[in-house]
Amino acid sequence: MKFAAISLVAVSVFAGQSLFAQNAAPQPVEAASAQTAAAATTRTTGTGSTRRDIVSYVEELAGNTAARLKQVQDENAELETRMIELERKLASLQETNKQLLNEISAVKRQSAADADAREAQMKAILSKIDKLAATPAPVTVPAPVATAPEYDIYEVQKGATLSVIATAYGVTVQDIKKANNLKSDMLQIGQKLKIPRK
Repeated sequence: MKFAAISLVAVSVFAGQSLFAQNAAPQPVEAASAQTAAAATTRTTGTGSTRRDIVSYVEELAGNTAARLKQVQDENAELETRMIELERKLASLQETNKQLLNEISAVKRQSAADADAREAQMKAILSKIDKLAATPAPVTVPAPVATAPEYDIYEVQKGATLSVIATAYGVTVQDIKKANNLKSDMLQIGQKLKIPRK
């Protein structure tokens, strides 16, 4: 129904333009061509054929316009669908980015806490080392082993030095070195020394 109304209006318009074109200024190429075609048709086939040609032309234009409108609507719907999909992907990326930032913050906090714990542990270890270094190692003097009457045998303990051993036995460092043919003051743990008796 609407299409028929459009066609009638278009026919009226084209008919009016054909009558007006006889006394009016030159029209655009398309309008002039349509009028020329209409005039030629009128001359050859009469007014009825001209109107049918105009109606056919208007219907063709209306059909082309409707098809183009449908195509534009389809393209618009496709673009809208793509836009919705892109918005969904953007929202997903934003959520993923937010989660990553939260995870990074958590890792930074945990790393800082671990660093503080390691620092406290290191301080405790260094404190123990300082205390151990400040406390001299005790020198244990074993009971004299019965050997030849002029010597006692001493097994070197950790932390023992010639001066400590000499003091403990009441002899000099030179006495111990001479009795054991030592050329230096270096001792080894477990080394057995002859201590001259006084």
